[in-house]
Amino acid sequence: MSQSTIFEQSYPKTNITIALSTSLEQKLKQVAELSQKSEQDLIIEAIENHLKQFYPRQSCYDLAMELGVIGVSEDLPPDLSTNPEHF
Repeated sequence: MSQSTIFEQSYPKTNITIALSTSLEQKLKQVAELSQKSEQDLIIEAIENHLKQFYPRQSCYDLAMELGVIGVSEDLPPDLSTNPEHF
């Protein structure tokens, strides 16, 4: 199975059935053989990669920057982080 991603949880698995064209099925089989992965693993990886565009992963830093909580404060004492009177 492919390595764990944000989409892969320990939830019960669900089976689905899809219809593939003959040419797509042949390509899938060829890539599975070349990559030594199962067809199922390749399909799951393709779906996960496609879904990542809708659920971008952001670091804590990126989220903090987006929220505007990182930056320089103005009009504060210069010893704010070292003077116990400000704690």
